[in-house]
Amino acid sequence: MDNRRDAERVKTALRCHWGLSEDSPRNGNMTSLSHGGCFVQTTANAAEEQLIYLSCWLPSQRWLALRGRVTYHLSKVGFGLTFTDLTAEQQEMIALLIEYHREEQ
Repeated sequence: MDNRRDAERVKTALRCHWGLSEDSPRNGNMTSLSHGGCFVQTTANAAEEQLIYLSCWLPSQRWLALRGRVTYHLSKVGFGLTFTDLTAEQQEMIALLIEYHREEQ
């Protein structure tokens, strides 16, 4: 599988919860974000190709719920996630987050 990044990524520091269901029992930190995906830093294991739910805590003090497929996993470090089935609202929120973090850098 080709894991090259075709989209611009910004560094983030967003607390998140993730898991196989919407309950998302595991936690981590979203450390980078692009329009198509993100990297989640976590010591918990995620299997490649696994579909997961991800909720991240936004600077606006609310949760953003997303869904994606794990593209790669680094043991005890985290995993890369490609977003799936994004709504227009989710796409807009991701674009706003990217702009927010771009200005922060």
